[in-house]
Amino acid sequence: MAMLLGACALLPGASGAAPVAEGLVIAPGAALVTRHCTVCHGARLVMQNRADRGGWLSMIRWMQETQGLWPLGDAEAPILDYLAEHYGPQPAGRRAPLPPSLLPGD
Repeated sequence: MAMLLGACALLPGASGAAPVAEGLVIAPGAALVTRHCTVCHGARLVMQNRADRGGWLSMIRWMQETQGLWPLGDAEAPILDYLAEHYGPQPAGRRAPLPPSLLPGD
């Protein structure tokens, strides 16, 4: 019985909040990304990509032209806002090279 009650809590509208795919940043737009994006692929594919708004729009257009993604209509702008804010470009992950004065000498 407890499992059934727990499962019901995941249903849209059950707690007043739409479900969000595991791992996505919980913020406005996350439920839309879950609803439109994770139908075809996992949330990890979203999370491993980084792009600015234009880059995300290009990916959406590619999916619409080649993968059968439906028109997003009014959901497109909030989806792009969410993706650009939470999965935007990041600076390089490596530190800057050490200056020669800090390198071991001969």
